[in-house]
Amino acid sequence: MTAAAMDAPRPVKVVGLISMGHCLNHMLVIVVPPLAVTWVTLFQVDYFAIGLVMAATALASAISVVPVGFLVDRVPARYVLVIGLVVLSLSTIGFGFAQSYWHLLVCGVFAGLGNTVFHPCGYSILSATVPKPWLGRAFSVHTFAGYGGFALTPIIITLFGQDWRTALILLGVLGLVVALAMLLNRDDLHDDRTESGTPANSAVTNDAGGLRLLFSLPVMMCFLFFLFTTISYWGFDSFLPASLYELHGVDVEDGNFGLSVFFGFSALGILIGGLIADRTSRHGQIAALGFSVAAVCIFLIGELSISLWTIFALIALAGIGAGVVTPSRDLIVRKVTPAGQTGKVFAFTTMAMDTGTLIAPPVFGFLLDQGETVWLFRLAAFMLILSIFTVTATRHVHGRMEKSP
Repeated sequence: MTAAAMDAPRPVKVVGLISMGHCLNHMLVIVVPPLAVTWVTLFQVDYFAIGLVMAATALASAISVVPVGFLVDRVPARYVLVIGLVVLSLSTIGFGFAQSYWHLLVCGVFAGLGNTVFHPCGYSILSATVPKPWLGRAFSVHTFAGYGGFALTPIIITLFGQDWRTALILLGVLGLVVALAMLLNRDDLHDDRTESGTPANSAVTNDAGGLRLLFSLPVMMCFLFFLFTTISYWGFDSFLPASLYELHGVDVEDGNFGLSVFFGFSALGILIGGLIADRTSRHGQIAALGFSVAAVCIFLIGELSISLWTIFALIALAGIGAGVVTPSRDLIVRKVTPAGQTGKVFAFTTMAMDTGTLIAPPVFGFLLDQGETVWLFRLAAFMLILSIFTVTATRHVHGRMEKSP
């Protein structure tokens, strides 16, 4: 850690800027789920079609995120981050002006392109700036801000009611303002590439070596971990208002509130998880416990005939369970990542999330269209159970590789 990185004011400022960008990122990528029921009626499509809009975003992101990760390990991450936020903001404004279903698909593609930059750039900048003993808390603040963004968007769209177009346009403009703030403070946003002191043309950072790292067993286990959890959460989140409406007769406004409850309590769990992550090395056990709690709660929402407040209570517990895991998850990935390789590794795990986001909405939307809403909750819970095995395998595989000569 360099003397500059140990300078306290700069890490606080940088964590604030990166976290603010992450908040806007999550605010803008979650605009579709609160509007699913509205768009089904307005554009005369089914839930599967709305799922395809989210899948288009995920596909565009999945295709481009790893090249962006390699780029971040070669050029200043701050410029890539600003460009991505601008593209994502403009796509959200485009959603606000959409006049047909095909407009939604086009905007979804550009949203995916803009979404690619946030994890590779954010984690590279944070890893270079924040002292290691504080890294768990820095990651938790960063992720807390993202989940805070998830929680805010359904509330904002609900408050605007039928004037949802204005809500989306204003959200996009807000994203442009945050991009400008990052650009004005660009000199503070150093990245892992510059701090590691590793030349861009070295054997460690060349493309072949980078690909071997991505397909190493510990990183592949991390990939599967992110894939399974994203299928679970994105399937659960994407159609939570619609599934509560179809299964329990919960109106859309209360369903949107339930979505905010999940993300709000997830954000609370992330803060708790950040404090825990810096005080223990048992990150795999934390993940297993948190996911077990979340899986049971999600499963029960689908299986039981319960009151609205009981549904909200189960959603809140699922959110806390999911949130507590997140800082430990990020540290597990950071532990298997060599210096100067943060951009590509976190891009690879972001591709896993994009792949999960690509798979989940059409599948879960199809279940909803077929009247099999209960299977939405069962499948989400099952994928979390699978993720427990991958995170446990990551810890054991990496441990064996560290001990080998």
